[in-house]
Amino acid sequence: MAIWWLQGDKTLKLNQGDEFVHVSGVVRCADIATDNTVSSDKIADAHISYSGRGVIDSANRMGWFARFFNSKYAPY
Repeated sequence: MAIWWLQGDKTLKLNQGDEFVHVSGVVRCADIATDNTVSSDKIADAHISYSGRGVIDSANRMGWFARFFNSKYAPY
């Protein structure tokens, strides 16, 4: 049985910033369709990462006040 390592990236350019999706994993040759696509449920050992830049990314980050109370220096 032959297997293939696959890897793919997608970048979305938005008005408020950029978003990046990275997918990698292993698939069997039998799971590759004739149009060279693979269904996501056929990827073994899948690694998926999501990141961004810009206003959208900074809105998802904790502010300095929340970071302080989640740090080892918190007074409680």
